[in-house]
Amino acid sequence: MGLPVLLSLAGLAALGPSLLRQVLEKRPLVPALLVAWAAWAGATSLWSPWDGPTALKTLSLIALGLPFIAAAGANEKSSALTLSAAVAAFLVLAILLGVEAAFDMPINRGAQPGLAEGELNRNPSRGLIVLLAMTWPAVAWLIAKRRGWSATLAGVIMIAACALSLQFDQLVTAIGLGASSLVFAIALFARRFAILATSFGLALWMLIAPFVTPLIVASPQLVESVPLSWAHRIAIWRYTCARILEQPWFGHGIDSGRTTTDMLVIRGLPTRGIPVHPHSASLQVWHDLGLVGALLSAALLAYGGWRLSRAFANDRYAGAATAAVLAMLGLMANVGWSLWQEWWMATLILTAALIAALGARAARA
Repeated sequence: MGLPVLLSLAGLAALGPSLLRQVLEKRPLVPALLVAWAAWAGATSLWSPWDGPTALKTLSLIALGLPFIAAAGANEKSSALTLSAAVAAFLVLAILLGVEAAFDMPINRGAQPGLAEGELNRNPSRGLIVLLAMTWPAVAWLIAKRRGWSATLAGVIMIAACALSLQFDQLVTAIGLGASSLVFAIALFARRFAILATSFGLALWMLIAPFVTPLIVASPQLVESVPLSWAHRIAIWRYTCARILEQPWFGHGIDSGRTTTDMLVIRGLPTRGIPVHPHSASLQVWHDLGLVGALLSAALLAYGGWRLSRAFANDRYAGAATAAVLAMLGLMANVGWSLWQEWWMATLILTAALIAALGARAARA
């Protein structure tokens, strides 16, 4: 949960006119789209029923995250420093998560002894997401070094990631790592195809999610035949899709799901129609930001993917890692956490910085 603060401090340390000028000169459309997306998200706070500081936190993280991302790929020295730090961070975090998994979360129980079991389990599971976000960039960098010790260390990282992805009752982490492993393998032989297929697929889903989701989960028996956590998701998705059609153009406003009071009964258990967030980034964008936000989001995904496919066209391992990261985080975002949670947004920015660092290496090659 301290990641947004640490990332923001790094962004402040990297902030400088020459760095920002370099980003604007090389890739003006990407930051322009991102700024437009963030500005629209902030503007929707004017009609959002939620009066929390979500817009301010979002705008601040993006503003400080951009120089952090730019600095990570600015030159050979900063690229190597960023990626070696990611390897070190992975190893430290893997040890801590291993202790939590093996000994029933002694660190978290010691820090928060009165917290309920379900709430307590969320702490290491968030750390696990950060760990998985660093996995593919670290593996790609180590393999590309073509040294015996680096290949061995890459294998250790993959074994640790696979073992930990099965912990803390988070099935989506194992699914995400499995899907990204498949995409990584495909991208080793078809980099541009894998990156474009993943990014354009995510962009397309962003546009059609509110209209296709009700068709996918239409069966009345579905809620009774899946695990309870997925039954909750299905009911929440149905409710959210109906709410989207009430305000399809401009949305209900940023983080407005938090104010939902309508109740659903799922297998005899009452829950709010949207309990904080709808467990789908695509549906959340439509619900909160409307068609305008969905179009900006899809444009970012599609254009960003196209630029990435060109940048990594000649770098086998960095291109494969990029495609794998897009697949893993895209899948997780559409079944998991709130887009506006600062730890999740900071994780996305951290991952973008690692990909930027790989991009600096690809440019040198």
